[in-house]
Formats: sequence, structure tokens, C-alpha cells
Amino acid sequence: MQRVLAGCVVVLLTALVLIQQAGGASGGWRKLHRPLHLPSLAPGAACPVSSVDPRIDWASIHIYGGSGIGRGPVYPATGPTAQMTVQTDTQHGGPWLTTKLFWYVRPRYRGPVLIRGRQLDGTHRLGFNGAALPRWELRIHIGQTVRWSGQPSYSRGLPSNLRALVPGCYGVQIDGTRFSRIVIFRVTA
Repeated sequence: MQRVLAGCVVVLLTALVLIQQAGGASGGWRKLHRPLHLPSLAPGAACPVSSVDPRIDWASIHIYGGSGIGRGPVYPATGPTAQMTVQTDTQHGGPWLTTKLFWYVRPRYRGPVLIRGRQLDGTHRLGFNGAALPRWELRIHIGQTVRWSGQPSYSRGLPSNLRALVPGCYGVQIDGTRFSRIVIFRVTA
């Protein structure tokens, strides 16, 4: 009986350590919830879109979207124009506009990623995935990835649905354990 109890304690402690290393159920993600520092723009102001990172040979990694924008190590794959074309969300209905967006995580970063965003030239939030209502954040867990042809070793990629109520200039804040980046793109109908 004592051996069984001791074995259960060891299994429980091991599970708790693994959860903590993977970012925890809430504690690890809470550390990534830094205050949003997205800029605001006047209505009609030019959208200061992020550019493609020239340090990466995008053609060789074959990601959906072609290339990523921003400084990394996590990139939304918007292609060279930093523009996302949305359409009416026929899957969930309601007022939302949606499009697919692939997120690429470079091999050198292996930690969790938290992504949140909003409209910069207006007041609307930016959503991800979800159902009738989108989620207000996207989480990329340690080791979470889809596989694709040309995928560099240890890199990660995650497809998502980007959801907005109106076209405009949008920004996302991408937070990892040791970085916080802002990426800006246009959403058009």
C-alpha cells in the first residue's frame, strides 16, 4: 500500500513539474500577459505596416502565406503586402469577417507564445478562432505545431482564423518568455 501511495506521489509531482515547465495551466500564461503597448492611429491615418523579415529565406521554408512580417521569432504569414483579405464568416455566422492566418515560430524559440490584438485606427478588438464569438488571444503551446513540407527542424507553425468586425489597420502583440513584439498589418474586405 505504501509503495502504491509513494508511486502515486511521484507521478503527481512529475506531472506538476511538467505542467510548470510547459507554461502551467494558468501561471505560465499569466507571465506572458504583459500590458498591451499597441499604438493608436487617427482615423484615416496611414497604416504603418510591418515589413517582411529579410534575414529569413522564406522560399526555402514553404509556409502558408509565403513570408512573415515583423522581427520574430514569431511571425504572422501575411505575405509581402502585410495585408489580410477577410470575408464574411460563413462557418459561425454573425457580424464577423474572417480569413486564415499561419503563424511561424523560428527554431531558436521553443517557449510558449501569447498573441493578442486590436484595431489601431478604431476601437475594435481582433479575434482568433473560436465559435460564435472569437477568442481574444491565441496561444501557441510548447511543442505545438502542424507539419509541412520544407519545415525547418524544431520550427513550429500554427494555422488560425483571424476575425475582425471591420476592415482597418490592426496590430498584434506577440509575447514570449523573453520578448514582446508588435506587428502591424491591414485587414481589407
